[in-house]
Amino acid sequence: MKVLIGYASGYGSTKSYAEVVAEELRGAGHEVTLAESRQAGDIAGYDHVIIGGSLRAGSLLGQARKLAKRVVKADKPHHLFICCLSPTTEEGRKSFSEETLPKLKDKLGGANFDDLGLFPGQRNMDEYGFIVRGIMKSIAEKGGVDNPEEPKDYRDFELAREWSRGLAAKLG
Repeated sequence: MKVLIGYASGYGSTKSYAEVVAEELRGAGHEVTLAESRQAGDIAGYDHVIIGGSLRAGSLLGQARKLAKRVVKADKPHHLFICCLSPTTEEGRKSFSEETLPKLKDKLGGANFDDLGLFPGQRNMDEYGFIVRGIMKSIAEKGGVDNPEEPKDYRDFELAREWSRGLAAKLG
């Protein structure tokens, strides 16, 4: 199967997950193209599209959102994965499910949220500008995170591999 993985990554976590997903799908025999969402180009030649994006203020990064809308409009089979800090705590997972996910479904009407990949990202405090650093600190404090100003890598590549292997089996 010919698969496009289009991703939008703010600070690198989503890109690193996209690379893991591509590796797993290639290992399962699929022909995979990996591209930043804005460079994804024509989707007509693909059998399946996987859209990966980070969240900013509860919304998928713009380029991932645009790709998802193109995929839905073209009625192309697809799956989504999201990289954010919500899965790092029980409270965060609950907030994502109850608050963020319904809003995402509204914004991306028609997008396939079945088998959504939800992967924990990084808190890159050293890379954020002043405003983003303040927002991320506030979110971390709200989520009950110890040392909210400390950079922390929560990425779980085995979780992404498991999701990818399940997806590869569904794609055939």
